[in-house]
Amino acid sequence: MSKSVSHPAHRGAPRPFRSPNVSIARTIAGSLSGHGKLVGRITLASGIAAGALVAVPAANAAPVSHDTTTSVESTVEPAKVVEAPTLEASATPAAMLTDIKQLERAVEVQERKAEAARKAAEAKRKAAIAAKKAAEAKKKAEAEAKAYAASQEGKIERAISVASEQIGDPYVWGATGPSSFDCSGLTQYAFSAAGIELPRVSRDQAAALPTIPNDQIQRGDLMFWGSPVYHVGIFLRWENGQAIMLHAPKPGASVREEAAWDGWFAGSTHQA
Repeated sequence: MSKSVSHPAHRGAPRPFRSPNVSIARTIAGSLSGHGKLVGRITLASGIAAGALVAVPAANAAPVSHDTTTSVESTVEPAKVVEAPTLEASATPAAMLTDIKQLERAVEVQERKAEAARKAAEAKRKAAIAAKKAAEAKKKAEAEAKAYAASQEGKIERAISVASEQIGDPYVWGATGPSSFDCSGLTQYAFSAAGIELPRVSRDQAAALPTIPNDQIQRGDLMFWGSPVYHVGIFLRWENGQAIMLHAPKPGASVREEAAWDGWFAGSTHQA
């Protein structure tokens, strides 16, 4: 006596079962491959489609004992993708195509999220590299500035800066600062603040520095007048062939920049 076989419910009206038609699944997979973005998606989709067909028993299959047969629901697990819908076995190719498209959309969502995470990680990596380079550049600049400040050139620039801060202070004979100066008092004060020691009076300052040709004078060298020397100023620059100096001129005047007086000669602080 044959046992009845229960058939799984189908969408719509009941229809006779047919042998698994794998060619239908292959046809669907082939049509998807023409517009799909990834081979992996097509392979996964094709597997789902084929499984949906094979899961339906053929109408002319031999009766199977209830003791050895398990239901379709217990043997076929729905396909799972992170944040993707659960796909059920479909009875028609059109329904399977809909399920596959849902799966593709879910995969695309995951790909977009993964790409956004990758870009964020790359931006963070580049920011870290930029920060490291900026720190290294700052450290290098600080080291170079420190080395320059310790160099003779750096000291001379410091002396010029200190002397410039005294512009407007009155000339007072014999004064060495900090609020009034005579000519050699200003040069001694400024260069001493920069770490370069000069004698007190202009005559001795001229004797302490190497004499150089006037056309070889550099910024920060000293300019002297007279023999014996009676005045000193600090050379700043050339303007239209005229030497510009910073000095404390004479009683009744104040520290200032102006064109150099005639008859000067140069003493090099760079070679001191």
